[in-house]
Amino acid sequence: MKIRVTSNIKQVAKKLDVIQRSQIPFAASVAINETIGKTNSKGLRLVITREMNKRLDRPKSTTTKVGRGNSALFFLRSNKRNLTATFGFKDWASKFMKFLVFGGTRTTGKNIPIPTGAAKLDRHGNLNKKRPKGLIRNKKQFFDKNGKGVFERTRKNEKPRLIIKFKRAVNYRPMFPFYEIAGRYIGFTFPKKFSQALRKALRSAR
Repeated sequence: MKIRVTSNIKQVAKKLDVIQRSQIPFAASVAINETIGKTNSKGLRLVITREMNKRLDRPKSTTTKVGRGNSALFFLRSNKRNLTATFGFKDWASKFMKFLVFGGTRTTGKNIPIPTGAAKLDRHGNLNKKRPKGLIRNKKQFFDKNGKGVFERTRKNEKPRLIIKFKRAVNYRPMFPFYEIAGRYIGFTFPKKFSQALRKALRSAR
């Protein structure tokens, strides 16, 4: 799940002389990369991080950052020989982000654990996957024999409460308009970045 930023410079090039045209690939590449952002605190990278934190429920920092390792987003820069940059989610992140971007139904062929209001979650609102016995945390919790989920005994003689229910499919509604956000930002920002980069390149060519 990604976007590609490609520069179409033919119309601009017609209005420039030979020396000026030679600076266009460099200026276009600079503008493309600056539009995406050289760091996570600039450009589209900053916008996407800010919007994800605003629209999603307590996303992990790895989900909102661009980089190597566990970071969910990646950025392939352009250069003056290839005026195309690619920005988007890595394959492992696309598996869950696609439901937040497009909506849809998630199935795994197995029971999907869904926490109820009684479940204890981590600071990101997720079930703790580091439990030593999977979904069972202590002796008070047990799997329902009918496969409904995980229950927890509370006080004596009280009915056990459901803390994790099982579903065969989970429906999602679109929550994060990734392509709309990126498209608006690129359309507004790239022309300005290109004009700035071209003026600077032409000054240095004189």
